[in-house]
Amino acid sequence: MNIRKIRWLVQTAFFILVVYGIYKYAQFIYYGASRPDFMDGFCPISGVYDIIMKIRSGVTDPFHPAAMVIMIAVIVTTFVFGKGFCSFICPVGTLQDYITFIRNKLTFFKKVDNVGKKIKDWKFYNFIDYPLRSIKFILLAWILYIIFQIPAQMMAMMNQNINAAADIELFKFWVELFKGNKPVVAAILLAIVIFSVIIPRFWCKYLCPLGAFYGIFNLFSLTHLRRCPEKCNNCKLCSKCIIGLKPYKSVEFNNTECTMCLDCRSACNENAVKLQILGKEIPSLLYPVILIGSFMGVIFLFMHFGVWHSQLSQKDEAYLILKQGFNVEWAKGLLMK
Repeated sequence: MNIRKIRWLVQTAFFILVVYGIYKYAQFIYYGASRPDFMDGFCPISGVYDIIMKIRSGVTDPFHPAAMVIMIAVIVTTFVFGKGFCSFICPVGTLQDYITFIRNKLTFFKKVDNVGKKIKDWKFYNFIDYPLRSIKFILLAWILYIIFQIPAQMMAMMNQNINAAADIELFKFWVELFKGNKPVVAAILLAIVIFSVIIPRFWCKYLCPLGAFYGIFNLFSLTHLRRCPEKCNNCKLCSKCIIGLKPYKSVEFNNTECTMCLDCRSACNENAVKLQILGKEIPSLLYPVILIGSFMGVIFLFMHFGVWHSQLSQKDEAYLILKQGFNVEWAKGLLMK
């Protein structure tokens, strides 16, 4: 089994876990079931905020510590193994790959591919592509600027006032969206989906601030993809990169964009692309094992030390759910006791 099939299996497994988590979270909101803590992964900005708050004030977020833990796990694995999280685990990246897979199976979209190829072959394409890739870094800088504007002594208070209900607010956002109450947001999301059909991984390339954040750590990663010029025959088979890079033009791939999907290594018939950790080559099939093992290992380590579950009581959760406009019987009954 090649690395691409392994990646698809891993992506699908994590995607199914996310779908299950959404179902369990809906059960929590509407029927008072236990809240799945790992769904705090959908509040990544909270995770970044919590890390900065911990460093600056020493306070650990008591409401959604799992968001911080998941973010730390991604940072650690990115620093050690590169941006493999984006290729193997991230549900948004997986969803975009599903869109591309479906598109490639439909004859109609071959015309779209032809248009896309003409655009990429346009001599001024890079003058447009590279500035657009900077958008996600601008978004990241804006988010970090806002967070660092908050005085260290105020961060815990802000966390209590804003972050306690962050997950419920996010759930409400999607409920309202599917009810048709956010037409502008729906139009923006539809545009992103359409562009994702035309340009694979459109969100990752141009708009994802988290991808930009992880990309910074990817620059210093201990894991490297390298092209050996002496073995390369310039066949350009490696150019079918999911993120739109051109490996045949590089020697060192550790940039802010590479997601370590390993498709370039898999496509190379001359074994000219090497996957190395601290200069030692490793098999491609070993990469997802150590990536996922390390990611889960960091999470289990924090769980062992009691940093994972929210300290909100069920009554606190019931109050926050009602406050967000979910008029559910279990919450009202609990608060009336």
